Amino acid sequence: MHRLITVVITLLLSFVFSTKLAFAQAAPVSLLEQKRDGATVQPISSGTLTSLGDPLFKLVLKDRANVTNLAEIETLIKGQQGQEQTFVVDETIVDTRPTVGNRPATRRAVVTFTGRNQGERLDRNVMLSVFFTSENFPDVQSIEALGWDGQRGRYNYYKLDQQGTPGRLSWKFRDSSVQADLLQPAQRSGTCLQCHVNGAPVMKELALPWNNWHSISFAASYLKSNWKVGTNSPRIAQNLGGAERLETGFIAPAINEFNNKRIDESIARNNGSPVTNPNGSQQITTGKRLLRPLFVTTEVNFISSNQQVGSLHPFGSSATPGPFADVKIPNSFFLNANFINGSPPQSVQGLKIADSLRFQDIAVVKADEYRQLVNRSGVKLDGKAGDANFAWFVPEPSHVDNSMIDQLVKRGVITPEFVAAIMAVDLEKPVFSSQRQKLLQFIPDQFSFQPLQGTTDPFSVKRHPDDLTQKVIAALAQANPTSNSAEAQFLAILRNNNPLQVLKERTQQYSNSIDQKLNKSGATARQAELKRLYDLTIARRREVLSDPVLTALNETGNELLPLPDTTGIASVATAQ
Repeated sequence: MHRLITVVITLLLSFVFSTKLAFAQAAPVSLLEQKRDGATVQPISSGTLTSLGDPLFKLVLKDRANVTNLAEIETLIKGQQGQEQTFVVDETIVDTRPTVGNRPATRRAVVTFTGRNQGERLDRNVMLSVFFTSENFPDVQSIEALGWDGQRGRYNYYKLDQQGTPGRLSWKFRDSSVQADLLQPAQRSGTCLQCHVNGAPVMKELALPWNNWHSISFAASYLKSNWKVGTNSPRIAQNLGGAERLETGFIAPAINEFNNKRIDESIARNNGSPVTNPNGSQQITTGKRLLRPLFVTTEVNFISSNQQVGSLHPFGSSATPGPFADVKIPNSFFLNANFINGSPPQSVQGLKIADSLRFQDIAVVKADEYRQLVNRSGVKLDGKAGDANFAWFVPEPSHVDNSMIDQLVKRGVITPEFVAAIMAVDLEKPVFSSQRQKLLQFIPDQFSFQPLQGTTDPFSVKRHPDDLTQKVIAALAQANPTSNSAEAQFLAILRNNNPLQVLKERTQQYSNSIDQKLNKSGATARQAELKRLYDLTIARRREVLSDPVLTALNETGNELLPLPDTTGIASVATAQ
């Protein structure tokens, strides 16, 4: 008996020892690295690993890269105290059918988090992009993810898919936002930065009425009431949120924080602290790069009126042609109203010129006039005659650009007068202005500025002309520009004692001109002006698709932008 017990104990000890040894020898699943789609998947380098510090990495990927189940990932991110919310977007958001052909309909979802977990702030710092169907919200699927590292001031982009690990999902670090704005189109191809041009989160339809999103403007109630996923998945049944919340609670403030960090990186530093001169000034070291959003359309958002178009939209089920009320053409179609006035929902203070908000009350299109414009233009979506869900869908200046300009003004890097001077040039072309773009060459890389405290109103501190303005005036004068050129206009306005007044007067003249053509010159002149404006809308849409970088926003073939002839417009795959 004693001998039997000894043998049993020996066997048990042997089993325990061998089991522990097996566990010790089993290498944990590590985060991988892949620069672009189709590139070699390889173990992440130690240098890259030490540069990661966002909450997604710390809470999940650092030690639990083997976790590939969406529900488990969500649990690791939010812990016991965090909350999550689901936002839904699709170019066919109005299509209520649970099946398309013989397959369940699909939608894209953005999953966000709030609260804290293990000392990590989740708000705006982790976002997941996933897909679901009318039948279910799968836990096993590919995931695109981003995490914000506030300490390093960078976004990190990750992807969960089977690239490099056939038959098995695996996590890869794909890229970071570091120097994303400097990349050429070829360098972006197949990377996350193909769409995230500046490195920040992207929400194309950022502002009301959020054309392709579930929102207060268009409630996709069928997600809960008619689709099975609305009852079998808490992500939809309990956590579904409107795009208005995503805009103001997540995307806009995330971009604002990102831009503030970009400004920090452009200020001369010594041992991590800004170098402050005896007169209190600080120095910008990358001026041309930092001010680029003031001169160049680096990204766009899309805006529209708040009127749906009914059966004019080919993806809906409405039998009645809309719009169902007058269409007010968005202010930002005419000029950069979100900055010239400001945009409170996105915390953009702007220049406080309220005249920039007059256009939507002047340019009011009757419902039957709008139907004629759409029908006569021959615009199509996905080869089907019709318009976007909301009328007058058009690119506008992006929040990522306006936010950067606003932060620069608030911090004293540039003056309101300097911004007014450049915005007054080619005022009537808020996006893709070649006239403003060529003026970037006159911006110095180095200039000094007087930093403003966070509570200081930049309009209350008179600094015009500051060091930047004086250097630009000198460079423009040396170029000896021809009369009426963009350079000559810019120079003249910078030399003016009150560029803000110049911009205000030009804005008033512009709105008066539109008012005269539409409302005070007879029916023939009105119809001609409406056609000109609608043709301009179509031209702006085409400019997005012809831009070598921004064409990546066209992720779904011909379903985004209504155009007369979409033949040959290629879809750009999701850039992660």
